[in-house]
Amino acid sequence: MPRRSVIKVILVEDDPSFLEELTGRLGRSRRIDVVAAYSNAADAIAGINCHAADVVLLDLGLPDQPGVEVIRQSVVRTETPEFLVLTVFDDDQHLFPALKAGAVGYIVKDRTASTDVAGAIEEVVQGGAPMSMDIARRVLSNFRGAPTHHPRCEVLSTREGQVLEQLAQGYNAKKVAEMLGISYATVRCHQKNIYKKLHVNSLLEAVTLFRSPG
Repeated sequence: MPRRSVIKVILVEDDPSFLEELTGRLGRSRRIDVVAAYSNAADAIAGINCHAADVVLLDLGLPDQPGVEVIRQSVVRTETPEFLVLTVFDDDQHLFPALKAGAVGYIVKDRTASTDVAGAIEEVVQGGAPMSMDIARRVLSNFRGAPTHHPRCEVLSTREGQVLEQLAQGYNAKKVAEMLGISYATVRCHQKNIYKKLHVNSLLEAVTLFRSPG
């Protein structure tokens, strides 16, 4: 997704107090414009069709339908916003269906400050896949121990392979930068190049391919 001066965000959250707090905090950011907010899946699906948003910040525990249905019923559109899940659920029954439906990130409410939410939205727009650390480790642990890598990964440079290897171990970009002795910006640049070369759109897709024997 190209970088924009203002990021248009739709909020989907059924807790009125949390929605109000989140709207207020994100509204203070010069980079983020909350264009709409919805408290149920039906209104969210209709609203996404009406607003040209960049990111949808999505709760999964909605009153009328599971939040994952908002993703499933929206990704059929030609121009679809990126979906970033913000939820209390940290179990596999919610996590993996959301990622498979098309969510690019998954963060847990009680482990994430509001400032981190704004940063996660920024990361999504820049092509990243933000996840709470324990969520990322759980997702990526499924691919550990694979004996070989997919032949398509041969297009990666040595450094790109090193970056993807560390990301596949569950480390975030800042930790990878520290471990490899390079800057965070360099890691993010490598990550974008990895996605482009492997023709994928998320970290989950990249790691799945990386850990696949082909």
